[in-house]
Amino acid sequence: MDSKELFRNIRKAWRWIWDSDSILSWIVALVVIFIFVKFIFFPSLSLIMGTSLPLAGVESSSMDHQIVKDDYGYYALCQEHFNKEELGHINFDEYWSYCGPWYENRKITKEDFSEFTMKNGFRKGDIVVVWGRFIPKIGDIIIFKPNEGSIAPRPIIHRIIKIEDGVISTKGDHNSEQLVESNNNFKTDEKNIKKDQIIGKAIMKIPYLGYVKIWATELLYSFVNLL
Repeated sequence: MDSKELFRNIRKAWRWIWDSDSILSWIVALVVIFIFVKFIFFPSLSLIMGTSLPLAGVESSSMDHQIVKDDYGYYALCQEHFNKEELGHINFDEYWSYCGPWYENRKITKEDFSEFTMKNGFRKGDIVVVWGRFIPKIGDIIIFKPNEGSIAPRPIIHRIIKIEDGVISTKGDHNSEQLVESNNNFKTDEKNIKKDQIIGKAIMKIPYLGYVKIWATELLYSFVNLL
């Protein structure tokens, strides 16, 4: 087979994959997309961003600045509980009236927080873009590996609120307290994060795109439970 015939066959196969309406062509197209994303797009993006996790889907509400329903069925924000009728958009000033005292008690003022990256947090279902080449500072939102033995199955994304002697301390903007071993039986201690646990820092968000993964995961989980 000469080169011209080879290219003709490649073009023919390419048109079949993307122009055909057959089920087989759809399956092949999905396989091609998966291979491209898995072995070309993400490795290239990881190299550019300097981190093994250049894009991260947000799977919890721990950085949400709005009132959301928690795991216990309460509508909550920081230490406050609300009625369902009180749901609605909360601006930064309102957020600070509920959550600010915790930070002010640790010498982080409203003015300080307003200068932080993504001062309004982000929501479950968002995608965050992650940068790996940085020096951690207070206010950064970092993704870090949980401590050994933690019940957290995946990396955690929270905001740095303290750095002392090379040890980093974080907190979720939505949470009333930090995750520590004595808090609700969590084994994740976000008061003692070492630099080698850090995967990168969030530099921007893409709203709602992460719900594709969340819905797929929940659908698969429901299917497995039915077996």
